[in-house]
Amino acid sequence: MHCRSGDRSALGADFLARHGYTNVWSVVDGFEGDLARDGPRKGQRAVNGWKNVGLPWSYDLDKQKVHIAK
Repeated sequence: MHCRSGDRSALGADFLARHGYTNVWSVVDGFEGDLARDGPRKGQRAVNGWKNVGLPWSYDLDKQKVHIAK
């Protein structure tokens, strides 16, 4: 699981684990990470996080790998 900062995904993973799921993971720092406290990017989500540490991501989705809930 992942969310923007990692807080909600951690809560969700904990909830699922308490309810019997054993293979649950949460991206610790989330997708966008924490807010920068100082410097030129102060106030932006520019610290840690999946996107900010250079892990792969894209706006282009592979329709064969996407499930859209209805």
